[in-house]
Amino acid sequence: MSGGLAPSSEPQIPPLGERAIKADEQLIIGLGNPEVSFFGTPHNVGYEVVDRVAASFGLTWDASPEGWVARGATAELKICLVKFRVSMNDIGVELKEFSRKMSFGPEQCILLHDDLALPIGSVRTRLSGGAGGHRGVASILEAFQTDQFRRVKVGVGKADTKLIQGDYVLAAFATEDRAAIDTAILSAEAAVIRLCAHS
Repeated sequence: MSGGLAPSSEPQIPPLGERAIKADEQLIIGLGNPEVSFFGTPHNVGYEVVDRVAASFGLTWDASPEGWVARGATAELKICLVKFRVSMNDIGVELKEFSRKMSFGPEQCILLHDDLALPIGSVRTRLSGGAGGHRGVASILEAFQTDQFRRVKVGVGKADTKLIQGDYVLAAFATEDRAAIDTAILSAEAAVIRLCAHS
């Protein structure tokens, strides 16, 4: 289900850490909050992008205690999409533990997340760098003690907003902004595929 929200009757599968990640597999990690109240908000754009990638590849999300995973391959790419069941600000510890169990490093990862510093609807890729004020990214960089994570960032910033930033990113997008975000999600998906192809 879109946004990382799964029906209560979903089948439970073994923990993510029981299924090995291959050396040539790309981990595409959508940052967001798993609670239903955060669906459709700026802070959950990362979830929406990985949902779009999964749909394009015809992949199905499986549920585990740690989160949701969708895996697949083409002749050129092997991908593992992940959405964790932890709050955005705590994702670093969870991803670090996942990497320990599955023996992968930051160089295999692409982070998908919102960015308040970018105009709404814009998309930017980075190969490394700081968190830029994003607490979820900051928790990942702190946990791994490196900034060597590729990122695809979706702009959610609005210069004219009068809201406190914390309130804005956790409230649903305004109707007039939704079309720009939907277009950005498609652009972000394309950026993810480009990064995977050139890894």
